[in-house]
Amino acid sequence: MVNAVPMGFWSGLFQRNNISWNNPRDRSLVDEPKGRQAGKRAAVEPVELTPWSATRLTSIFRNVQGEANGRAVDEARRARRCLSQFWLHAPVDQLQGLYRTPIGQSYRVMLKVGLAEMPLLTEEQEWRDGLVQKLSRTMNRPEAVNLILAAMPYFARGKMRLMNATDVIPQWLMGDYSALFDPGLARLLRRPVGLLGPAGTAAQRQRGGIAPQSLPLQPQRQRETAQAPPQRIAGQLPLMADRRGNEALALIQNKEFIGRMNGLINLYTIDPGDAEVKRELTALRRQMGQIWLDLNPQQLQALYQSGFGQMYRNFLGSGFSREPLAEDDQALRSQLVPFVSNMSQPKAVNALLAALPFFKPGRIQFGGGERFIPGWLLQDIQTINGQSVPA
Repeated sequence: MVNAVPMGFWSGLFQRNNISWNNPRDRSLVDEPKGRQAGKRAAVEPVELTPWSATRLTSIFRNVQGEANGRAVDEARRARRCLSQFWLHAPVDQLQGLYRTPIGQSYRVMLKVGLAEMPLLTEEQEWRDGLVQKLSRTMNRPEAVNLILAAMPYFARGKMRLMNATDVIPQWLMGDYSALFDPGLARLLRRPVGLLGPAGTAAQRQRGGIAPQSLPLQPQRQRETAQAPPQRIAGQLPLMADRRGNEALALIQNKEFIGRMNGLINLYTIDPGDAEVKRELTALRRQMGQIWLDLNPQQLQALYQSGFGQMYRNFLGSGFSREPLAEDDQALRSQLVPFVSNMSQPKAVNALLAALPFFKPGRIQFGGGERFIPGWLLQDIQTINGQSVPA
């Protein structure tokens, strides 16, 4: 276990005020001597150290409570940046040990004092955006935990919710992360294991990244029975994307594509204001819809339980369906509505899978047609709802 951090580290960090994410020198823990940078032999100079300590950091953060500006806040901002950089450069295999030291304790104090609720300075915003972009590209790599630790202090409570958090965030960090950013997950983690249901049901869905949403099934309007013959209605399924057939199949099987899309979904949950990310997710929503529409109904379950299906569930849990729809997306949704409103007809489940990402929570009305929705999908819809699934 690591019990101390070299004093020169804190000295160097606190003396560097203009740090840029894009400057390679700012990613190193130690500055090169000036003489070496200039290609000359450096003269020996006395080393000056500033005695920063974990105790001092904790004091800085506690002093900021109740303050909105002034010297205490300025000190806390600098200390936050130092801890953020510290986690970026900490060894991946020592993070848990470091988190349990006084340094980790000062970090947890910082998370609790409300510093993140204050508006970010321009350079702080740029620093956070750099961390977020890097995290979106490295979510499945070991250094993702370094980036999460570095980024957490720059997000207000509830504003940094990661999909697949239970897969990415280690157990030793999960409690602090969930308490700050995902209270629903925190409550789930506190529940007795027996309440999660048998393996492969509720616990598995939570790991799959389905975030609780309000999507209540409406009371049925017209009584239907499971034995009722399929009813056909006028209308045609829309064309939602150009990629179809073998080209769409290649997307389903492309792990790099699915990984990148999962990264974009994670990026949206962290920073929902990024216009470029929203543009790409809009295109992804249409492409996913087309894939569901083209699929043979007998193949739906297999695809839903694949990596593509996991990405789809991550998309549903991201909250992107709350974004305003463009006119062409509204038109696509309108063409799907007749099929979703009568779940007894052929390919209605295909249409439902295509339609779900286009509806805000609570807007889909099944009119009693949930009896025609297969169990593997209905369970997730009810889980999103916070409803219990009948045995």
